[in-house]
Amino acid sequence: MTASAILDENEDEDEDENQHSEDIQRLIEPQDHEFTAHFNYDNGLDPWFAFDSVVKEHDGSFETTTEALGEEWDVTLYYQDSAIIPPRGGVTRNGTTIEHNEIREFRLKLEARDEVGEKKVNYHIRPRWQKMRVQPDEGDEHVLSVPRTLVSDSDAVNVRVSGSNINFGDYGELLMCAASACDVSGHHFLESHRHESSNIQDGAMYVRVHEDVSGPIHARTGPLVQLSHVLENDREGYRKLVQNDSNERNQQLPGYYHTVTLGPSRVHEVFPNHELPIEAKHYYAREALDRPSDSPLAHPKLEVAYQQSRWDETLHLTDDNLAQLHEELTEWLYAILNDAGLDLRAGGSTYVSDQYFSADNHTTTASLINLNLSEVRHEQESVVFKHFGDGLAPTDKETLQHLVSDGGTVSPQDIADETDRHQDTVYAALSRMEDLVEHQYGEVSLRSTYVSQLVADALQQAEEAIGKAYEASAKAKQAAERGLDETTEKFIGWTEQYGVNYEDKSDSLTVDLGRVNTEDGDKSVRALIREGFNLWQAMGRDEITFRTAKVHWESPDKGIQLKSVSTDTPTRWKGHVGKAFRLMKGTNICRR
Repeated sequence: MTASAILDENEDEDEDENQHSEDIQRLIEPQDHEFTAHFNYDNGLDPWFAFDSVVKEHDGSFETTTEALGEEWDVTLYYQDSAIIPPRGGVTRNGTTIEHNEIREFRLKLEARDEVGEKKVNYHIRPRWQKMRVQPDEGDEHVLSVPRTLVSDSDAVNVRVSGSNINFGDYGELLMCAASACDVSGHHFLESHRHESSNIQDGAMYVRVHEDVSGPIHARTGPLVQLSHVLENDREGYRKLVQNDSNERNQQLPGYYHTVTLGPSRVHEVFPNHELPIEAKHYYAREALDRPSDSPLAHPKLEVAYQQSRWDETLHLTDDNLAQLHEELTEWLYAILNDAGLDLRAGGSTYVSDQYFSADNHTTTASLINLNLSEVRHEQESVVFKHFGDGLAPTDKETLQHLVSDGGTVSPQDIADETDRHQDTVYAALSRMEDLVEHQYGEVSLRSTYVSQLVADALQQAEEAIGKAYEASAKAKQAAERGLDETTEKFIGWTEQYGVNYEDKSDSLTVDLGRVNTEDGDKSVRALIREGFNLWQAMGRDEITFRTAKVHWESPDKGIQLKSVSTDTPTRWKGHVGKAFRLMKGTNICRR
């Protein structure tokens, strides 16, 4: 059941408000997957000395077991060489004596005792002090960057956490249990001793989807591709779309590895309340083609991960930020699944359980948000048409031509040199087109790949017509010296509000309403067509052209879609076509 269907179903359940609230939140539960973080502890170097003592006592490594989080774990403590140089004089600036000729770093590895062996974590334990110097294998000796507040009053220990298939909030408790199993006091790693500079580097969540229904996720018209084309700009470094349909042995497997990465500003266009940059990924295991259909690894994962490298902020390790991470990743998963027409509830054949993903429903506070990019797309179209409709200044046109023809990094000076214009003139052009281009850090780019396509096409046809190829908005956008008249604006508003596309040729008109659910309280097909007809008349357009228009739309196939909350059958849509004048009378609704 899709998000819209779930919301529709629950809008009718108003007898028991509390039950209603609970029902709409019983959705598929994603599994926490990869997680990377820095846990910093500023209570001195005692835990580092303790691990050093255990390793020396056991000739370099120590193996044991422990029970934690209701499971049995194998624990291995070992060391690695370090680039850290001992403090001068054997004493740190905070007064800790270190009588070591060489500094070691320690690894504490845990692996759950299960059949798969992918529920695991590695804790990398390192000392920190003021003005710590390092000598890397390659490069010059230098002072290591350490948060100033971490070592201002005492020396500290940094623990780099790298794990998978463990709940994000359990890594701290697991560290304490593992340390205790090695005869190192777990109290060194109490959450209350964790320094505020601790931060999250990576966090990913996934669901495993049956291969028979995952196609719409990675299709060329699916959510991953559309997110990239509409939301990412056209310069390398800001845009990442990967579409790989063959494995390492060049065997074809559609959807083998498809990803899209979005920075925070693009994320905000889809989810105004979201902040975190993300990567969304549909992928198969390397051995998927060798696995039988009843093996989980024969089926792909849909995963969404936090991308720390895509912004300049720091996601500190707090309860609130962990909750934010979990909520935003979950809402992304739900939005992508829903946009692909997949059920958001377990119980049927949409999801495939594995050792860690249970494919069960759970109660969640995550919002159900439709991933509808038509508003973003239409807004970008209108920006392009506005500039071309009002007539481009020569410098503006030359700037756009350079942007769409050059595939590398472009600066204002590059544009000035190429167009033989003064740099100030280029800056003035960029200022006039600030809603069409992005200009930051000395680089210029068009706002999105979709905008780049629109601009390239518009430049090619600028001598003949403005935006000829852009269906509804382009034909309705009749240029005038003082902008659009009110009736045309209303017609464009109608097309944008309902995601309507139309093609107006000299002798015929085709209207595509897209997907219309006539039971959700929105406009019915008949009402939509009547409203469009009234607006068409108000623009002074030929009535016969609209009345004889061919209308296309899709509606849920009630014969296939089940209403039970336990069903896992994806929403099926059937196509219809009819003449506008008959639809306005409520007749001639034909299935394609």
